[in-house]
Amino acid sequence: MSEIAISLTNVSKCYKRYNRPLDRLKEIVLPGKSRAQEFWALRDINLDVAPGETLGIVGQNGSGKSTLLQIIAGTLTPTTGEVWVNGRVSALLELGSGFNPEFTGRQNVFFNGQILGLSREEIAAKFDSIAAFADIGDFLDQPVKTYSSGMVVRLAFAVVANIDPTILIVDEALAVGDARFQARCMKRIRQLKEQGVTILFVSHDSASVKMLCNRAALMNCGSIIEVGTPKTVVDHYIALLSSENTRNNQEILSPRKRLELNQEKQSYTKIDCLQKHRHGNQLAVIKDVNILDANNRQVKTIETGSSFQVLLRLQSQAKLSDLVIGISIRNLMGLVMYGTNTKLMNCQLPKSDIGQKVSVRFQLPCYLHKGVYTVTVGIHSEEGFSYDWIDDLVVFEVVNGNHCEGIVDLNPSIKVDVETNDVLCLMS
Repeated sequence: MSEIAISLTNVSKCYKRYNRPLDRLKEIVLPGKSRAQEFWALRDINLDVAPGETLGIVGQNGSGKSTLLQIIAGTLTPTTGEVWVNGRVSALLELGSGFNPEFTGRQNVFFNGQILGLSREEIAAKFDSIAAFADIGDFLDQPVKTYSSGMVVRLAFAVVANIDPTILIVDEALAVGDARFQARCMKRIRQLKEQGVTILFVSHDSASVKMLCNRAALMNCGSIIEVGTPKTVVDHYIALLSSENTRNNQEILSPRKRLELNQEKQSYTKIDCLQKHRHGNQLAVIKDVNILDANNRQVKTIETGSSFQVLLRLQSQAKLSDLVIGISIRNLMGLVMYGTNTKLMNCQLPKSDIGQKVSVRFQLPCYLHKGVYTVTVGIHSEEGFSYDWIDDLVVFEVVNGNHCEGIVDLNPSIKVDVETNDVLCLMS
């Protein structure tokens, strides 16, 4: 058992549902007769998760995913079966669960940390890193009830991801965060994975499950119906959605979650708010970065098959003769879609004096499939000394990539050969 991080044996969870509140009272006063309807949220779950494994859990809404995670986290008790968990569990379940809305963010950090088993001294030692990750500014000392949903999930994830968990459980709460924060969360999850943390990851984002997880489990109607490779399980999940073809089962991101995500997207050029997420010796500094279309208009969305530009403005703080400027485009999982710099493209930048301002424009065709992407920008010397570097500074969305799968649109053409007895017909 020491080689297992989580073990579930015949775990089931039953809820009682009453037609009227009076029926519940009658059952208490007159025992012996059940007046409730039984609803089995989970049925005979058997699952073992190895230490250091990342397990993705997919399934339709109402399939039992959240109930299962709550039982593993210890916030729910199973009706039948045995649960064995080896290690400190850190869980991000329902939005803001474990937070007292009347407490400030700071108070909730200490409150939540103690619930997770840390002493006040341990929490105090990690507080600065938690506050920096959440990045909610002065709201940290305001009551949580004044937070937006995005701010709540920022603080909640900052706590669970920075207390050195042995087991990390992440439900779908990250879907309400803005795109830049989602990218930072995924980066942190990958770091924890590399450190050997056991991770349970629930998401409707099939691509994230495929790229992040070692194994995946498909849940349906309270049961685990398949465990296997992420690709196999996700394909089965998509087939299950397509076969049922109902509105609830087709939901990938609900309209409400999409609206919140769009409202939470931050400005494309707010350099000042990202001071905590940049590094370099500042001999040259990034002043502004924008995404432009082919007509030099600032845009937030790009169509697959069009062209776009990344316009970067910088200012030298010293006399420099070896500037190299680069960009890296990543998806929300942190996978680099494309990266280049002026040196690789044999573009020699002019020498710069103190205070000299330089603009560099990268012009690119968009072969990306639909999705949300971030742009990391950097300035360094030819020897590799970093002047300024900001991760995931710009966020943009690619749209209209509806005729393919994957991460890039290769824009293929199709030719069909029709053979008959008399002639070969070609159709394009």
